[in-house]
Amino acid sequence: MTNVGKFNWDYVKKEKLSDTLTRQMIYGENIMLAKLEMKKGTVVPEHNHESEQITWIMKGMLKFKINDKDIYVKEGESLIIPSNVKHEAIAIEDTVDIDIFSPVRKDWINRDDAYLRKQS
Repeated sequence: MTNVGKFNWDYVKKEKLSDTLTRQMIYGENIMLAKLEMKKGTVVPEHNHESEQITWIMKGMLKFKINDKDIYVKEGESLIIPSNVKHEAIAIEDTVDIDIFSPVRKDWINRDDAYLRKQS
């Protein structure tokens, strides 16, 4: 996806990662935008990646665990996670989350993201 393009989320492929988590993503060469829909109770296990991440909560609330600290991010709020920082997320409510990554998450593009598919 490196060409100039306009996208409508209604037509971007929705990938079902588990019974409680779906993902849509668009990306260029250096940046990725992903929309995650999580049911209450969804756990994204602790992980880290080289990409810097900005999380923007469109609906609901996530609890992040970072450096032994709980950080609650609710609708309308954003969180910046620096490169290589370990983090975990738990959906406190049904949540719609927009994640922005730079560089792109090649593990997601290549579907080498088993940690997301193992959660309940």
